[in-house]
Amino acid sequence: MTKPSVVVWNFAPNISIMNNGTTFFLLLFALCGSPWISAQSDCAGVDGGSAMVDDCGDCQQAYVYNFITHQVFFVDIAAEAVVGPTDLLVLPSDPLNPYWNQSCTSSPGCTDPAACNFNFLATEDDGTCGILDDCEACQLPFCYDPVSHNYETVAESECEDIWVGLGMLSNPQFNPLWNASCSDCAGVLNGSALTDECGGCQQAYLYNFITHQVTYIEVAADAVAGPNEIVVLPDSPQNPLWGASCASVLGCTDPLACNFDPQATEDDGTCGMLDDCEACQLPFCYDPVSHNYETMAESECEDIWVGLGMLSNPQFNPLWNASCELLGCTYEQACNYLVSANVDDGSCEWTSCTVHGCTYANADNYSSLATHDDGTCTFEGTSCDTDFDNDGAVATSDLLIFLADYGEICLD
Repeated sequence: MTKPSVVVWNFAPNISIMNNGTTFFLLLFALCGSPWISAQSDCAGVDGGSAMVDDCGDCQQAYVYNFITHQVFFVDIAAEAVVGPTDLLVLPSDPLNPYWNQSCTSSPGCTDPAACNFNFLATEDDGTCGILDDCEACQLPFCYDPVSHNYETVAESECEDIWVGLGMLSNPQFNPLWNASCSDCAGVLNGSALTDECGGCQQAYLYNFITHQVTYIEVAADAVAGPNEIVVLPDSPQNPLWGASCASVLGCTDPLACNFDPQATEDDGTCGMLDDCEACQLPFCYDPVSHNYETMAESECEDIWVGLGMLSNPQFNPLWNASCELLGCTYEQACNYLVSANVDDGSCEWTSCTVHGCTYANADNYSSLATHDDGTCTFEGTSCDTDFDNDGAVATSDLLIFLADYGEICLD
C-alpha cells in the first residue's frame, strides 16, 4: 500500500490543516514548538514581526504616527503597539503609508531623524536639515543673496549665492532669525522691548519723577526701581514714546544732554550742557541790535546762533556760570586769569608769566618766548645808515640820538 502524502499549511503559530489526500483533520496545537511548525520571521528579522517587503524591494515596518507632533515611531510587531489618543497605527502596506514603494523614486529632503525638520518621506538628503535655536524654533539652512539681502530655503545644490549651512546658522551675523522668536525688537533674548504701530522699537525704562531722568532697561522683570522711580513698560498708556515716531517731534535727542527730550524724534540743535554751576545752558538765537536772545530751534534762528561750541564763552553767553559765584582772577591780561571766574578775588598777578628778552622779530636775537622787551636786540648788516640804535628801523629813537649829538665838533 502506498503511504499517502502529507501537506501542512501553517495559518497561525498553533493552528495547522493536514491533508492526507482523503481526510482533513483540524489539529490544535497548544505549543508553538510543535515539530510540524517552524518559527516565522519578517523581512526585518523579527520573529512574528509585521514588516513587509514592498514592490521596490524595501523592507517596510509598521509605525505609530502622531498627527499633532508629526513624529514617527517604528514598531516591530503591530499587534503589540501602544497607540495614544493623538496617535495612528500605520501598517506597512496601508494606503496611508507614504513609505510604501516610496524608494522607487528619489525624493530630496532632510533624512536625519535627529533634525528638527526630519522628512520621513525623503530618500536623498539635500542639505536642508535644521537645528533648534534657544527659542526652540527650527532654524533651516538657506541661500542668501548679498545684493538684494533676500534669503530662500532651497536645496544646497540649487543655491547660486551664499549658502548658510548648519555651521553658520547659530551665528546672528549670518542668520538674523536665530533666537528671533524669543528675542525682542532690540535683539535682547527674552527682552521686553516691543514694536509700536509706527514701526519703532520701544524699550521699557525707569522714570525718575523728581529729576525726570529716563534710564532704559532691557528686561523689565529684572528692573529695580528706586523710591522716586517707576517702571514704564513700552506699550503703557503712561509712555509718551509709544507711537511718537509716527509724527516728527522736534527736540533734543541726545540722552547725555542736560535737556534730553525722550519724546523728541528729530534733533533740532537745542541740546544743552551743564556749566560749572550745574546749570543747564541751552543754545540760543542772539539779536545783535536789540541784544535779546531766544531759545528756539537752530533752523528758526534768523540772527546769530550761539551753539554748543560758543556756550561756554562768556563773551557770547553772559549766562554762563551766572547762577553761582566762582572766585578767581577776572583780568584777561593777568598770568593767572581764570576763564570760569565771574567774581574777582584780587589774586591777579602779572610777574610769573613775564619773560624778558628781544621782542623784535627782525632782530638777530629775537625770542618768541619774550613778553617784555629788555633792549637787548641786536642787528647786523643793517642797510640804514641812520639806524643809530641798530634796531632794524629808522625811528624816533634814532632821531633823539641824532639831536643829542647835534652841534658837536668831531675831532680826529
